Amino acid sequence: MKRSIKTLFALSALLFFAGCSSLQVTEEAIGNQNVAGVSISSKSTATQAVLANAVVYFDYDKFNLTAKSIQALKGVSNLMGKNSKITLSIEGHADERGTREYNLALGQRRAESVANYLIANGVKRNRLTVKSYGEERPLVLGSNDSAWSKNRRVELK
Repeated sequence: MKRSIKTLFALSALLFFAGCSSLQVTEEAIGNQNVAGVSISSKSTATQAVLANAVVYFDYDKFNLTAKSIQALKGVSNLMGKNSKITLSIEGHADERGTREYNLALGQRRAESVANYLIANGVKRNRLTVKSYGEERPLVLGSNDSAWSKNRRVELK
């Protein structure tokens, strides 16, 4: 009985967030699932483990959070709820297609969608720094679908 109530609550929360204009849920496709995580040397090992899995990927020209992204961000919001001293830098990125200005704006929208999810889950805005690097800091070099899919991301540091 408790499990079904928790499941119902989780589904209700997901539907609520999906209905919010700032939180859109879509499916995502990543060319290669073996992407390395983020290295965070100034945080504890447990914090590093949670954040290493919190790279959020996006479809071409999109800033919607996917079901897979939300799963990664749940761990981050839980961690931040347990430790009020943690602050995060949320860094938005885009692939090389499009103008520099457009990609900076797209990276910003991606980072803001992650920040909005965390805020909706109880994280105070003053604990988050949001910035965009656009296409300036690719994770993978190359002009193909595999490289582009890894460069359309938000990193939490």
